[in-house]
Amino acid sequence: MDILATLDPNDLFSAKGLVVVITGGGSGIGLAITSCLSQAGAARVYILGRRLSTLQEAARSVGDAVVPVQCDITNCSSVSAAVAKIEDEIGYIDVLINNAGVQGPDHKPARDAETIEDLQKILLIDPEGWQPTFAANSSAVVGVSAAFLKLLDAGNRRRGWEGGKIPLGRPRQRDITGFTDDERSSQIITVGSISGLNRFITAGLAYGASKAAAIHLMYPSSMTAGTKDNYSYMEVPAGRKGGYRDICGVVLYLVGKAGAYVNGSMENTDGGRLSVMPATY
Repeated sequence: MDILATLDPNDLFSAKGLVVVITGGGSGIGLAITSCLSQAGAARVYILGRRLSTLQEAARSVGDAVVPVQCDITNCSSVSAAVAKIEDEIGYIDVLINNAGVQGPDHKPARDAETIEDLQKILLIDPEGWQPTFAANSSAVVGVSAAFLKLLDAGNRRRGWEGGKIPLGRPRQRDITGFTDDERSSQIITVGSISGLNRFITAGLAYGASKAAAIHLMYPSSMTAGTKDNYSYMEVPAGRKGGYRDICGVVLYLVGKAGAYVNGSMENTDGGRLSVMPATY
């Protein structure tokens, strides 16, 4: 009971003190995430997007913690400039959220095609639109993530992780619950879409394919799963066993108002095991 008594729900769902970067953070889902993190105590939320006026309006509507940064995520020079600005202002980040995306060509009517000619016409809608859709929804996930790696590493250093190293399994002083003061390491979160998983055309074919690609970009690598020379890392990319806090956080999310829209889905809390252990061979 002493262990359970130390679990603070307010701490489990807090963004207190975090420095966050959100692409596409000025509208839609991105703006909702921006507002949520700001209200949850984030120290600073940098929102990136092409339309400066939209970002500025979002910042005014949310609060002083939000900083607009004009940036085209499909342009390497523009992303580098955004990184340089944030590095100059604060020197690190704790979380990168790849949220920005575009809809792409509209192929939804394909399910209603009655003739070969109808289907052919629909499938050939805006062929030039495929490239920019993949550039924003897939390629930029890699480019933006790579560009911010050093600032994410700097965020890890502030927590006591060894700089420039993969923050997995490093021995640290733990309290009675089995956790240190802050078990977190810097995070990259990519907002995907159910369109990347289902086989029903809910949007354009390019959109669904690009989101499927984004989902598959979340693969195990030397940055997430250690090396073959250290099998314990390969077993659990998080570098530790699961604990009370991990399961309690998921349960509180599901039973609370935050999880009211979750239905029929699987919440996989495994420290990343499945990302390095294929389901089939």
